[in-house]
Amino acid sequence: MKKLLLLSFFVFVTTFTTYGQTSGTGCWRMVSAGENFSLGIKMDGTLWGWGQNSNKLGLGLGNLADQNLPIQIGTATDWATVSAGTVHSLAVKTNGTLWTWGDGQYGQLGNGLFSSATANVTQVGTANDWLTVSAGNRFSLAIKTTGTLWSWGLNNVGQLGLNNVVNQNLPVQVGTANNWSKIDAGDQHSLAIDTTGFIYAWGDNTFGQFGNGTNTSSLIPIMVSSSNNWTEVSAGFDHSMALNNSGILYTFGNNSNGQLGDGTNTASNTMIPISFANAGTVTQYIAISAGTTFSLAIKNDNTLWSCGYNTSGQLGLGNNTAVNTLNQVGSSTTWYSISAGDTHSLAMEMSTALWSTGRGLEGELGIGSNIAYNTIQSVSCPTSSLANATVVMDKTNISVYPNPTNGIVTIDYTLESSSTVLVRLSTIQGQLISETKMEKSMGLQSDAIDLSPQTSGMYFVTITSGSSSYTAKIVKQ
Repeated sequence: MKKLLLLSFFVFVTTFTTYGQTSGTGCWRMVSAGENFSLGIKMDGTLWGWGQNSNKLGLGLGNLADQNLPIQIGTATDWATVSAGTVHSLAVKTNGTLWTWGDGQYGQLGNGLFSSATANVTQVGTANDWLTVSAGNRFSLAIKTTGTLWSWGLNNVGQLGLNNVVNQNLPVQVGTANNWSKIDAGDQHSLAIDTTGFIYAWGDNTFGQFGNGTNTSSLIPIMVSSSNNWTEVSAGFDHSMALNNSGILYTFGNNSNGQLGDGTNTASNTMIPISFANAGTVTQYIAISAGTTFSLAIKNDNTLWSCGYNTSGQLGLGNNTAVNTLNQVGSSTTWYSISAGDTHSLAMEMSTALWSTGRGLEGELGIGSNIAYNTIQSVSCPTSSLANATVVMDKTNISVYPNPTNGIVTIDYTLESSSTVLVRLSTIQGQLISETKMEKSMGLQSDAIDLSPQTSGMYFVTITSGSSSYTAKIVKQ
């Protein structure tokens, strides 16, 4: 049983209004939309799921029913990141261990088995150096703290990047490079960015979803652009999205439903600069998410936009009509994180309040009903059941300041006993920026984190002691 690190941070929260509804104080740190189900991690480090179950929610064989409200998965409080695929899920704890659950027909659980399934959240191996994961359509991608890239699962078109089409039921390293930074697994293609800012793609390229000017597929990662200023990628069913360090949005691949947002329904095997769609103006974006056949994006003014397929209302525009240009969702200017699933969408505000729209027939919207909505709906903050706690920090003597900040953030706390303390700074998508491990003595402690090199936005600081952790939201102005 995991121990709870009892720790409190002073976090700035605000109430916002969207579609006439008022969102209260939020509780969500990150969410991931899969195929008819959703996963999320709360600010207290607990893991939650809702929507279509079978084995996909990790609740065990005793609870295989669909859930239309968020339900807690276990009582651990040390979850760092989670990713929902089509029929399986991946997660990493703050101690660097890898966990999987759901269907494993093609080895996507990484447990050494084919044609398997597990309804329980299960650790993969004993390695404790996993950093980030991405669950695609029956295959998995992951990056370790060493910067190496790993893959496993279905490999019929080379989506694992291993220079073959052999399915794998254990994690296998992709090449020998150790400078991978970002990954995203689509339906049958994969995208990644290395630490030098180059984009790579592999797997299926039938619709030009690599964006390299060809429709030629690849069994290994290939560089798809001569530019090395890329910061984010997102892989949909057979289309892709990318952001560069100037906040310029590009889309490429299939466009039969207008998911590229360029005003046409024509596929493109070259990157289309959507940010220049309006003559004479440049629009900057801070977040992207490619769904199955639709796209979500957040502009740098924190407005939410969508385009593409919309029969379930996943665009949140108040109708079920497909659109081939990005349309604003409501009028709120408080959005900072999004996740596009198969036919539903999840979005978070700066208050960490969570909203959903689209298909809800299996409860994937998390609003207590099994109804589809074409306007965003509020997802409540459930009460956590926590593992038995061993207090290693005095929660009455914790402070994080200044917050918001222009640079240095100081964290003051008191240790009740000597302990190894790990301080991590990460993006809202769970990407590690920095990590410091320190041996601390009992008593008053003070640690500083420098956000000066980072762009304005939301960040998370995670403090871990032993197997316990807690995360605070930091605003960089």
